[in-house]
Amino acid sequence: MKVDSNDPRPAYVQLADELRVAIRAGDLAPGERLPTGKELAASAGVAVMTVRQALEVLRSEGLIRTVHGRGAFVTAGADGGPSTELGALRIAVEDLTRRVQAIEARIAGAAGRQLGE
Repeated sequence: MKVDSNDPRPAYVQLADELRVAIRAGDLAPGERLPTGKELAASAGVAVMTVRQALEVLRSEGLIRTVHGRGAFVTAGADGGPSTELGALRIAVEDLTRRVQAIEARIAGAAGRQLGE
């Protein structure tokens, strides 16, 4: 799993999305321990803080739980129930909002360059 620098989504969102897909596909089963923050950071090519942000997103969606000193674990509720569907919908809306904002910024920048010519 690698973060794409050309993707307009923040790195932590990309990582959370990849982990979410792995959880929903059953590649990471309920009760399974996720790789450590250092391992995830190395495999994704990001900082450990980015991994923490991604895990916080998944924790807030109810897909994982964290146990101090033991790690992060896929929850039994990671079967795509209503709370995970709402969490996924919230993330999708936030992602679309960021994409629209990025497009609006590019349009505003292009318009400004044209006016300056």
